[in-house]
Amino acid sequence: MIQLVADTRLPDEPIMPGVSWDYGTDLHWLKIMKEKWVKDFDWKTVEARMNAFSHFRVPIEGINLHFIHQRSTRADAVPLILTHGWPGSFWEFHRIIEPLTNPPAGEPAFHVVVPSVPGFGFSSAPPKAGWTMKDNARIFNHLMTGVLGYESYMAQGGDIGSLVTIILATDAYPACKLINLNAMQGPPTLGAMLTLPFFLLPTTLRQWLYSKIYTEDELRDFGRSFQAAKSGMAYFLQQATRPATIGYALYDSPVGLLAWMGDKFRDLFDPQLFESHAEDILISVSLYYLTRTFPTSTLPYSQNTKLFKEQFKFNIPYGLSRFPYDVFMNPVSWLKSANPTMSFVRRHEKGGHFPALEVPELLVGDLREMVATHKVF
Repeated sequence: MIQLVADTRLPDEPIMPGVSWDYGTDLHWLKIMKEKWVKDFDWKTVEARMNAFSHFRVPIEGINLHFIHQRSTRADAVPLILTHGWPGSFWEFHRIIEPLTNPPAGEPAFHVVVPSVPGFGFSSAPPKAGWTMKDNARIFNHLMTGVLGYESYMAQGGDIGSLVTIILATDAYPACKLINLNAMQGPPTLGAMLTLPFFLLPTTLRQWLYSKIYTEDELRDFGRSFQAAKSGMAYFLQQATRPATIGYALYDSPVGLLAWMGDKFRDLFDPQLFESHAEDILISVSLYYLTRTFPTSTLPYSQNTKLFKEQFKFNIPYGLSRFPYDVFMNPVSWLKSANPTMSFVRRHEKGGHFPALEVPELLVGDLREMVATHKVF
């Protein structure tokens, strides 16, 4: 892999004079990361860090499912399943496993389970077309109850992992007692729908009116979501409509993967934390390349187009951990209207789409607080 990285040729100049991230991945950043990959990166060291955790593989419904199962020494530990999305992986959670399994005295402890979503990392690909997040939820529930033998558990997820987590919260899976989400969408309330004519008003007046309805944080969320929808969805359309094309094109190109995935990491990270996580990005891209799973990792976008629009009802308590640089975060009022059992909301001042990587201590704190204040286990 490193030799391929070293041999990859990049343009001498940006696609247009003076552009940085405006047209996609910044060429200067890509060159810096390529050099760091060649000179400073050691996969064997990464392997040793990964092997510090307890890894397993189990056959379930035609999937050879990989997962980490890290048990606490505490008898009262709560089973917890953590589900990643794209361009994440099981490794996204490595910083929170130890503090969750071995907390300070007086704090809740967890038995932590981190599966690789089918088609990602060390899990095999879905066995058939039409495999959706509903299927992933079903086999993850079987992992927790049928394989590991837990009678009840908590679930957490973001990105497409939040969809799996939401499905686990439905009545179909009674063993799931509590969930935490760092990504959740819901339909606008009737009141919000009645404000649609505001768009016909002059900008200044429209903004003033919305400021009387939504908080500053919610208006900022709208702004980030609007910008993402306007200029950050090309990857989604490609992976939802022609996953094989991009999958085959980048299959044997680590630097190509870095350009494709790095663009989304940069969009979704807290900008104050992005540069300090260069190694995390290289590890993630290396994992996709070395496991040869990038093509199959794009499949959730094409196989779940209908499911992405579906609104799921559930009756168990749920909490939201909200980070300022995430995207597509709907107002709490919308979400609570659709699912009234919301019992925890924490809006943080830093962090983005990958809180377990960016701000692990904040996500750990939210999970501990939810378990401590919800007597469901």
